[in-house]
Amino acid sequence: MSDHHFEGHFPEEAEQNEIGGPVLVAVMVLAMSVLLIWALG
Repeated sequence: MSDHHFEGHFPEEAEQNEIGGPVLVAVMVLAMSVLLIWALG
């Protein structure tokens, strides 16, 4: 039910999430690889 509330309150957020999802994943993967290289180096 809370999800429905969010969609109603932020209609423009849905468009941003289409791009924000993959970008967020890419940033997380990049950050993880940087941390791994730093930890192993």
